[in-house]
Amino acid sequence: MKNGQDAAELPRRKRGRPPGSRKKTPVPEQKRSEPRDEQQEVVAVSGERKWSSNEGEAVLPGDNEVNEEQLLYGSVEGKQTSFSSFLRTILHHDRAEITRVAREMDVAENTIYRWMNGSSEPRAMYLKKLPDVLPVHRGNLSYVINQTFPGSLDMQTMGIREVNKDIYRHVLDLVATTVEEDTRLWQVSQAIFEYALLHLDSDRQGMAITFARLMQAHDDGIHSLRESAMRGNTPWPFDIESKAYLGSTTLAGAAVTMQRMLVWNSIGGGDRLQVEVDDYEASACAAPVMRGGRIAGALIVSSAQPTFFNDPMACQAVVEYAHLLAIALTESDFQLHALLNLRPMPELKEQREHITRSYVNRILTYARKYDISRLEAELRVRREMELEFEEVARTKVEQRYSQNDQRSEQEEHYRISSSGQS
Repeated sequence: MKNGQDAAELPRRKRGRPPGSRKKTPVPEQKRSEPRDEQQEVVAVSGERKWSSNEGEAVLPGDNEVNEEQLLYGSVEGKQTSFSSFLRTILHHDRAEITRVAREMDVAENTIYRWMNGSSEPRAMYLKKLPDVLPVHRGNLSYVINQTFPGSLDMQTMGIREVNKDIYRHVLDLVATTVEEDTRLWQVSQAIFEYALLHLDSDRQGMAITFARLMQAHDDGIHSLRESAMRGNTPWPFDIESKAYLGSTTLAGAAVTMQRMLVWNSIGGGDRLQVEVDDYEASACAAPVMRGGRIAGALIVSSAQPTFFNDPMACQAVVEYAHLLAIALTESDFQLHALLNLRPMPELKEQREHITRSYVNRILTYARKYDISRLEAELRVRREMELEFEEVARTKVEQRYSQNDQRSEQEEHYRISSSGQS
């Protein structure tokens, strides 16, 4: 061989193309800079980058897993807005909630993270849907959406939405897991009230929700309902201690008597039933709490806004909450409709003033006098107060009729005298 080299010592020639000869397909500038669609997002799953697109899915193994901090704050700081800051505040480090929101919004989890870090802005369709997905924060969320994206939420979007299925699951869980009957009713009612106030009065314009139970029947039937539980937003108190009796002249009394939901929408309106109006009420809705044709009481929702219940979704929500409340009651709480014999009761304000002055003292006095438990004394006082209030209302009605009769007699006398003189 040349230069005395043996053939075995010569370097072997590599097969294939020489280095650098492979052609690289250029990426068009437009393709490189084109923003990704909401559905084309990177999701970190088990060390893989998963690209999700409308055409299908392709899984690309990656050695650089994207962690939560990178997703939350972004590798490049996005444009921070009131919307992104608020979303990050309510969802920060709550991976389960982020997953739920992404699922209900029908977007990838990375989309939620991009909204939170300000690197992406939701489309109008997602902005309109988001308050429904996060009903607990509906009022504040709607505010920051309108502040950041003016005009994205019109009045129709801001209307009352249907009752979310989450409250159904929560109530069923409470009923299934709570042993004590009184505790179960209290927990369910508080859960329903809290959710309903956030649902119906997210902007805190003023609302109260009250459950009134039927009183024990007398020999001639059931004479009234008594306020049992209440939750309110300003101007109503958070809770109510002086629980009044609701008779035949109240919206609740009319609702249980007629066995259907009833509404009045303005104090001076012609659509209002001739029922008593409580303090702060500008409109109200009452639905009977029923099971199998039997009645336990009524759920009353009072609003400080007139015409609030012109929205049919608001009325439907009250009916659904009444149905949910019925789940927590026992069979003994429901009475036959034929037993209803509601009577007029004094004005609610007058009742509450009297109850505030004497209710507790009477219970303590009865417990000592008859050597009975506080609960037994309380039941006795409630029953006696009901009869006392009924008598007060009956006396006032009789006085009113007597005054009307005297006025009629005077008018008739004046008419006869006038005709005689002529």
